[in-house]
Amino acid sequence: MITKPPIDQLTELAGNKYALCCAIAKRAKELNEMQKRDELSAKEKTISYAAEEFVEGKTRIR
Repeated sequence: MITKPPIDQLTELAGNKYALCCAIAKRAKELNEMQKRDELSAKEKTISYAAEEFVEGKTRIR
């Protein structure tokens, strides 16, 4: 469960929950692949990392 950043803040940035879910899941899948190749630390959950990237503006919904 994502608690930081708040789901309401994420939804507001994405426009709707469906778009948010798709974007975060897609980025988390990419991050999982990076973890398998040891390009990313396995300490943090990829869903949380993807949500943080979205809030910081590092990823966007096209």
